[in-house]
Amino acid sequence: MRPPSIESAVVLTLLCVPGAVAQQGLVTRPLDSASVVRLRLARGGPVEAVLVAPFAPESSAVTYAPPPLRDCGVPRAVCRFRTPVADVRAIEIPRGHRAGRGALIGAGIGGGLGLALGLAVAGNEPCVALPGASCDQPGDFALVSLTTLTGAALGAGLGALLGLGESGWGPAP
Repeated sequence: MRPPSIESAVVLTLLCVPGAVAQQGLVTRPLDSASVVRLRLARGGPVEAVLVAPFAPESSAVTYAPPPLRDCGVPRAVCRFRTPVADVRAIEIPRGHRAGRGALIGAGIGGGLGLALGLAVAGNEPCVALPGASCDQPGDFALVSLTTLTGAALGAGLGALLGLGESGWGPAP
């Protein structure tokens, strides 16, 4: 009988990894009822919810309701869902907001538009001077720089404002 090959060892290791990941709990510390969470279900997309019952590492199911401002079509007192832990891939909790990310995206878009505007206007300005005076206009570089920086600043401000309305999510403890 020949000894096991490296390939056999790798295949056996890879077959064991999904079982090890599935055995890990969704949380390491209990989550109180009324906690706002986002559930990543095995089937379907993410679901924002409010826990109706506490959820602990040893829990067998997640009991939740939709967030307060969402309607589920039945009276609020009856609107409850219970999902087995096996059907939940991950539980996430709110982690701040997305203002920084929004500011970066807005600065990139605003700066790009400002650059395009500056390049379009540069060199097309007529020189109107008083008799005996020369046209001492700022150079094209200064104009392009000004429009680019102004666009980036306005875009960053608008992106930060939009990002404040979007929650950031992270894994539950």
